[in-house]
Amino acid sequence: MKTSFMTRAAAAVLALNLLLLAAVVLAGCNEAETAITNPGDGGEQAVQVGRPEPAATDPSKPYITFAINVHDTEHIDESADTVLRLVGLFEKYGVKGDFYLTAPVVQGYVERRPEVIERLRTSNMTISYHVRPPDPLYAGFDQSLRGLDEAALQQDLLDYETYGLDMASGGLDRSRPGGYTFVAQTLGRNPVAAPSPSSSQRIKEISQKVYAGLGARMTLSYHEEGSDPGQPFVWVEGMLVRPSDIGVTRWGIPGPKGKGQFWWSMLDTPQAANYNPTGYLQQQLAAWQARKDSGEVSRQPFVTALIHENNFARSGAEGWTLSYYADTAKDQPLSPPYDLNAPDPSIPRTPEEQAGIWAAYEEMVAWSTANLNVVTSEDIVALAAGQSGNTANSQ
Repeated sequence: MKTSFMTRAAAAVLALNLLLLAAVVLAGCNEAETAITNPGDGGEQAVQVGRPEPAATDPSKPYITFAINVHDTEHIDESADTVLRLVGLFEKYGVKGDFYLTAPVVQGYVERRPEVIERLRTSNMTISYHVRPPDPLYAGFDQSLRGLDEAALQQDLLDYETYGLDMASGGLDRSRPGGYTFVAQTLGRNPVAAPSPSSSQRIKEISQKVYAGLGARMTLSYHEEGSDPGQPFVWVEGMLVRPSDIGVTRWGIPGPKGKGQFWWSMLDTPQAANYNPTGYLQQQLAAWQARKDSGEVSRQPFVTALIHENNFARSGAEGWTLSYYADTAKDQPLSPPYDLNAPDPSIPRTPEEQAGIWAAYEEMVAWSTANLNVVTSEDIVALAAGQSGNTANSQ
C-alpha cells in the first residue's frame, strides 16, 4: 500500500470539486462505464473509463512511441484541432499516440473545446501528464518550494496536483481542481507518465513519490535518449523510467544550446533531405542493428518520436514564452507576477509548411506501423512488468 500524502481536509475539498466538475464535463456519460479507483490509500480519486488494453508486440521488432507534448494554452483552438487530427491519424493506422497533457490546456478544452475531451476519453489513445511554467515543479520556477522541510514540500507538491494553478502568480487557486488529479478526472483515467522536470534532485524525488501515490506508473530521467543498453527497465518509486535509446526529434547541425535542429523546422530549408524523420529513423535503426550484429547490444531498441502539438501550426517559441521568460531562448525565467499579456513570439506556419510537416509525420507513422511495434507508456509499463526485460532482450 502506498502512503497517502493528502490531508483529510484536502481530500474532502478535492472530492467535492471533482464531483462538481464531473457533473458538468461528463454529463450524459453512461455510468456503467465509469468506476472509481483509489490509487493511493486515503482519498485520492481518479476515474477509469475502459483503460485501453496494452498493444500486442512482436519481440523481434524495435519499439517506437509517438509522444505528443500538449501545452499551447495561448492557442487553444489550434491545439484542439491538432490533437483531434492526430487522434484520427493514429486511428487510421490502428496504433496509439501518447498525449502528454498539461492541466491548463485540459481546462482550456473543457471551457472552449469539450469535443476534444470526449474524443480523448472514448479513444484508445494513452493519456500522460506534464507541467509547464509557471508550475513550481518546472525548472526555474521553484521559488515557493525553496527552503521547505520535507513534509511541507511534499504537501505543497501534492496541493499543486490537486488544485488549480494561478497562471499570473504561479500560486494555487484552491477554489477549483487542477494538476494531475484534474486531468485524471476529466479524461477518465490516470495519466500513465508524469515527469518531474525540477532541476533540484530533492524536489524531483519527492514529486515522484507524490505522482506514484496519485496513480502514475511512469516517470522520466532523460528526455529523448539515455537508456542503459544492457537494461532498459529501471524503476523509481514503483514507476518505470521511460526507456528511450533513439530519439527522432532533433539531430544534425548544433543549435544555440548545442543540440541538433528539430526536424519539423528544417523541412523548408536546403537541408530538408537530411531531416526527413522516416529516413533518420531508418538510419538509426540500421546503426542499432549493426551494434547487435557485433554483440555490443543484445536487445531491440526503444525509440521516442517526440513532437509538441504547436509545432504543426507554429514556428519559434511557444506563445506563452515571454510571459514567463525574459528571452525566447528561455534562459532567463521571470519572477511573479507574470504578464499574461506579453507579446506572442510564435509565428504561424504557412499552409504549405504545415502540409509538409503533416506529410512527413504521417509517413513516419505509416512506416512504423508496418515495420515496428508502435507502443505507448501504457504498453511499455505492461511489457516491463510482465516480461522483466525478457521480451526486450529477445533476438
